[in-house]
Amino acid sequence: MEVNQKQLATILGVTDRRIRQLINEFGLFHNNEHGGKREKRYDLGKCVQEFIQYQVDAETNRGASLNKEQVSAEHEEIKKKISMLKLKRLRRQLHSADDVEEFLTSMLVNFRDRLLSIPQKTAPILASVDDVNKILEILEKEVCETIEELSEYDPLEIEKEKDYERMDDDMEEDEEEEE
Repeated sequence: MEVNQKQLATILGVTDRRIRQLINEFGLFHNNEHGGKREKRYDLGKCVQEFIQYQVDAETNRGASLNKEQVSAEHEEIKKKISMLKLKRLRRQLHSADDVEEFLTSMLVNFRDRLLSIPQKTAPILASVDDVNKILEILEKEVCETIEELSEYDPLEIEKEKDYERMDDDMEEDEEEEE
């Protein structure tokens, strides 16, 4: 079945102008001229198939493009998060789990040792004291000194020099990857 340009546009659900664009830009819709330029006729079956193929190709390319853009955006977001974590680590607002575990283990072992040393340290002093209030005061003083050690948090003790060297190496690798 042959149709003119206006009928083809109506059937495909586009404007006459879009039909002309598709003809000029993509070479779609070969026509059969009848008696002159004004009476261009198009084979409807072939034109519908060409238009469908054009639409499928356009969607496939757009889908691939959107997918690439999405992957790229996700990659950039991950890089941003990594950079923020590195910045927090440099500001000593973030520590590695291994360093925290080692620091806490060391601190708790020291605390335990200090608590266990209280009886040996205070026994000779307490042996000569008869007043219960004085004994309590001496024991309380020793326990408070021991507990005071727990409150002495220093982020410099958690971080180690090797971590900063490793972080510098990581940053250099990241810079090389970006190039």
